[in-house]
Amino acid sequence: MAKPRTERSLLFPSKEFREQVQKASKDRGFRSEQAFILAACEREIRRGDNTEAVTQFEARVAATLTNLAKQGQGLHTLAQAQVALTDVLLKYVITCVNGTPRRCAPCGARSRQVAI
Repeated sequence: MAKPRTERSLLFPSKEFREQVQKASKDRGFRSEQAFILAACEREIRRGDNTEAVTQFEARVAATLTNLAKQGQGLHTLAQAQVALTDVLLKYVITCVNGTPRRCAPCGARSRQVAI
């Protein structure tokens, strides 16, 4: 019993193109020119299916990069806040601490007292 099949004639745009197809089918180890053309059609159909998956993947990567950029900006702001807080605390401590203690002062010299 013969398999049902659908046939279609193929018209090549030029003789040179036909020769390129014949040469490529032989070089790549296909049984015939038809097998080469069918494989090319199947590969093109699969590639079309993958295009949608690639588009979705690109969208996910773009969203991830956007989130990372936002988080990076937040960390930069946090670092600035920590530096500012440390600066304020150091200034407070420095202004509240009296000069050198009396026991550390050189002989006979009075320690300075910092007025607040």
